[in-house]
Amino acid sequence: MVTAVRNRRGVSTLGCLVSLALTLTVVFYGIQVGRVYYRFYAIRDKIDTAALFAQTQPIEDILRGLRLAADEIGLPAAAKQFQIRRTDVYPRTTTISTVYTEKLNLPFVNKTITFKPSATHSQ
Repeated sequence: MVTAVRNRRGVSTLGCLVSLALTLTVVFYGIQVGRVYYRFYAIRDKIDTAALFAQTQPIEDILRGLRLAADEIGLPAAAKQFQIRRTDVYPRTTTISTVYTEKLNLPFVNKTITFKPSATHSQ
């Protein structure tokens, strides 16, 4: 005997589409925010490495290397204004820092984030 197919309302299909839309929205926003923070962590790592070896290099070489790294990472021009402070008394300390802002323009969200990467090393 053949039974009739019950009337489907499409609730499960609608639920699937809503879940898919939410997932895609979270992934889109996550990628955009992740790019901004990836650049911050990348320049912070470069600054940390430069501060570690700063006592053996001239300041001009350090600045050149950091500005080149900022260009490669894709940071705004303000990020290339590095400040380097050295002390010659024991323990010899080197501090490198910069300040820059990035604009996060997403649907329904426009935000400006200020980053202050810095590193201090004593030798």
